[in-house]
Amino acid sequence: MSVIISQQISATGVKEYTKVMKTFDSQFTPLVGQKIRDTAFGDMQYYDVEDVFIDLAENEYWVILPAVLLHSDDIEDIRDAVREYRSHGWECTKPL
Repeated sequence: MSVIISQQISATGVKEYTKVMKTFDSQFTPLVGQKIRDTAFGDMQYYDVEDVFIDLAENEYWVILPAVLLHSDDIEDIRDAVREYRSHGWECTKPL
């Protein structure tokens, strides 16, 4: 099945937010509480899975990670974070 990892990125002083996602194939079923590692996470190194949705019609698992909250009031900081994720193979599903 395909696994789609999704994460929201926002900043404390900005109304807008964005979402990023990464898709890969896996034989393993993701579970709430498991840890996901990706080079895009930088110093964080991993996030715990918050929720998992199974879409049987599409043969997909949707994995929801905790939101990233940047301590900033500049929308460019969110865009910089998205650029960093993209450089590690992620897609932006809600551009700013």
